[in-house]
Amino acid sequence: MSKPVIVIPAYNPNNELLHLIEALQEFRQHYDSIVVINDGSASADVFSRLPQIDNLHVLTHDDNRGKGAALKSGFQWVLDNKPNSLGAITADADGQHLPTDIIRVLDQFRQNPQELWLGSRNFKRRGIPFRSWLGNTFARYTFRLGLRIHIPDTQTGLRGIPIKLLNALVHTPSDHYEFELDMLILAKQEEVPFRSIEITTVYEQGNASSHFRPLQDSILIYKKFLKFSGVGIASAALDYGLFALVYGLTGEILFAIASARLVSGIFNFTLNRQWVFGKGRSLATDALKYTTLAIVLVLANYLFTKTLYAVGLSPFIGKPVAEIIVFLLSYRFQKKLVFRRSV
Repeated sequence: MSKPVIVIPAYNPNNELLHLIEALQEFRQHYDSIVVINDGSASADVFSRLPQIDNLHVLTHDDNRGKGAALKSGFQWVLDNKPNSLGAITADADGQHLPTDIIRVLDQFRQNPQELWLGSRNFKRRGIPFRSWLGNTFARYTFRLGLRIHIPDTQTGLRGIPIKLLNALVHTPSDHYEFELDMLILAKQEEVPFRSIEITTVYEQGNASSHFRPLQDSILIYKKFLKFSGVGIASAALDYGLFALVYGLTGEILFAIASARLVSGIFNFTLNRQWVFGKGRSLATDALKYTTLAIVLVLANYLFTKTLYAVGLSPFIGKPVAEIIVFLLSYRFQKKLVFRRSV
């Protein structure tokens, strides 16, 4: 039976990496190989002391390129050398993932290798560093509201990743901590089910071994959401301004909505495709899907606005209310249908 490959990115690791590799050797019948990526560490001392065994492979980046880049190098190694494996199990090198938990996630993944498995920490326990609790709480609710992804830990580094996702992941442009969130978005787009298993929460005092930079890396992690929000706000402002102008001149609600949506839709589609999500399939395919969705949403917007107008609410007020409802529908269907990328 095929087995997964364990992929461990490492930047300036300490002896915890040695202990982890040693402990995992006791379970070597559960996995195929271990790939450790030295992501431009200042010293090669720890890597030189790794055991010389046939199922351990060390890849090296000359410079520090980021956790996402390290993971992508590991995934590419799997695709090149173990194309018939089940996929990859990712784990951190700093001791935050117990060997027994890694194997638990691995064994669950082997039983269901078409699903994305997440080793999830319990953030309701005492002693969780505040920045970890805050970052995960914000990301969890953002993903739940925006993408309908219901998982308890969005930033866990312990994951079981199906082989069919690896090729798309190595072509993902993100190279740092945001890569792991982009992985969730990609899995959602490809309709890969999410599964979680609770793992032991391990932190050093103050989370000292973490290389996460709260300000810089938080901006990287959430930049896609910030971009999408910015484009959405700009598109809504353009749409409402044009609606008010056309309605004021013609008094026709449907014509005003359609005209405003045509211009703002082209603006929104172009920026989302070029700047936010990146190019998915061909321009013609994306444009056709977007146009079809836009027509449906125009009709929905008209019905909502007209209904509110019928109960006595001015279109200048009813339109923004209807727009909120339509925006929620638009975001979900754009992510699920329009900008869904091919693997």
